[in-house]
Amino acid sequence: MGPVFASHYHHHHHDFGGSDFGGGAELHHLFGWLPVLPGVLLALALVLLLLRGLVAAPWVFAGWPRPAPDLVRTRWQAAAQAYAATAREFAAYECDPGAVLRRPELADVNRPATGRFVDAFAEAGALATDEYPGAGHAQRFIDAAQRAQRAWQAAREAAERARNLRFAPGERALLNQVVALLEVARDTEYEAERRTAYQRARRRLAELERRSGWRLPRQASTVLDHRARGMLPPGPVRAASA
Repeated sequence: MGPVFASHYHHHHHDFGGSDFGGGAELHHLFGWLPVLPGVLLALALVLLLLRGLVAAPWVFAGWPRPAPDLVRTRWQAAAQAYAATAREFAAYECDPGAVLRRPELADVNRPATGRFVDAFAEAGALATDEYPGAGHAQRFIDAAQRAQRAWQAAREAAERARNLRFAPGERALLNQVVALLEVARDTEYEAERRTAYQRARRRLAELERRSGWRLPRQASTVLDHRARGMLPPGPVRAASA
């Protein structure tokens, strides 16, 4: 091997195999982190999951309150139940002759409080739905149902205060006779006596209507006619049979 060739060989041998290449040191720096790779990937995955959760649910990290549930739907359900209760009370009143005669103003839509209730009740009924209609429509129904409920309470209170003041003294006497006969029919144990009381009440009521111009609502009048013929029990009629 000549001097030049030996020198060239020694130079290349020194570069690739000698101590200046670092021996196994460079390979260690290049591949020594491979054993910890699974842990690094796991940590990275956890960071990504945390970042995803921060975007989807920032209140968890920022200390904010969790979003409230669908409060409109909950309020709509409560309003629907309240509206149904008002409807049952109104129907029960209209089908009970005694209840009507004790508060006749509540049956007269020409009276301001009663008229406001009837309008509010009709408005809520037009907005009522069997299924949840969405937030916008539901809120309109909630507002209407609340107005109807308040109007019903106000109409009842107004009718309670007025009682039979709209009638002249002779008309009030007839009204009181009808109420007393209905109580006899309700309390008696004898069918014949009950039917007779209803028939007499029916005649007194016809005289009251003729003299005053006031009319028993159709539903209550129908109930009284049927009871006078012994076709209905003496107790209050359920709203479902209105």
